[in-house]
Amino acid sequence: MLARIWYIRPKGSRFCSNLGLPTSVQKGAAYIARKAVELDILPGRSPISVAAAAIYMASQASKHKKSQKEIADVVGVADLTIRQSYRLMLPRAWQLFPFNFKFFTPIKDLPLL
Repeated sequence: MLARIWYIRPKGSRFCSNLGLPTSVQKGAAYIARKAVELDILPGRSPISVAAAAIYMASQASKHKKSQKEIADVVGVADLTIRQSYRLMLPRAWQLFPFNFKFFTPIKDLPLL
């Protein structure tokens, strides 16, 4: 499992940079991805799928929103993959965000999809 967590960080940072997301969203997405793996919310999902869903979740909670399509195009996964992973993560979103994340959109108002 540690190898999977390590894998998410460098790829996720590159994806966030390519999406033009600020460092705060990059760090939030990396934390969300690590917690999702640690809590076994997405068993059997590829690290790229976890990273993509984490980026979507972090961006939707920030003022730098990116669509599933935008993320899917940069990451190289289907937007359906992001949607499915995000749906599994959303009920436990309150456990996934770092305590110092700067919310623009509160967890209760994140997209339900």
